[in-house]
Amino acid sequence: MAKGTTAKTGGTSKIRFIMVEAEIADGDIGQITQAIQNALKTSSPVTTQRIAGPSVKAVAREAEIDADDEVEEAEVVEIETTVRAPRPKVQRAAKPAPEVLELDMTSGTSLASYVHGANPKSNNKRYLLIAAWFKEHRETPAVTAAHIYTGFRTLKWPVNIPDFAQPLRDLKFAKYMTAPEKGHYAINHLGIAEVEAMLSGGD
Repeated sequence: MAKGTTAKTGGTSKIRFIMVEAEIADGDIGQITQAIQNALKTSSPVTTQRIAGPSVKAVAREAEIDADDEVEEAEVVEIETTVRAPRPKVQRAAKPAPEVLELDMTSGTSLASYVHGANPKSNNKRYLLIAAWFKEHRETPAVTAAHIYTGFRTLKWPVNIPDFAQPLRDLKFAKYMTAPEKGHYAINHLGIAEVEAMLSGGD
């Protein structure tokens, strides 16, 4: 005997067949077939119970509202940046000029006659000229910023140098001078060679 049920769920049909195998006489087949048909016709349909829940439209609307809320919150966020103004360069104050030394700058080979004909194009070369003169004509192998300043004033060279000791330090760094003691600088053979080149007509 076979029993079948049908149910409609969302536009689809569901069919269940239960097969029964039996040995019967040839004359009884018609009766069995009729019984199966009657069973299919009289079987009650299966009801499907739907669980209440939000509709597709409602879910889509909620997602739409959530998206709008997120956009609105993102628009409210403000990014504040601070632009720092560049710091103004601090100019170092010029150091006080050295003292003028009471020295003989004119007897024998004067400083003015010694540098005559030379054409120093930088303060460093002017420093070398004065240092060489002190070494060769005043028995002063090591000079200070005051010696150089006194020579500049004697020769009426410009003295607008913020730190009169700085060129001496530069010449020491360039190996044209040595520093036997703090604040004293002695011209070496490299510095003398530069001076001789200037006195012979070079620069």
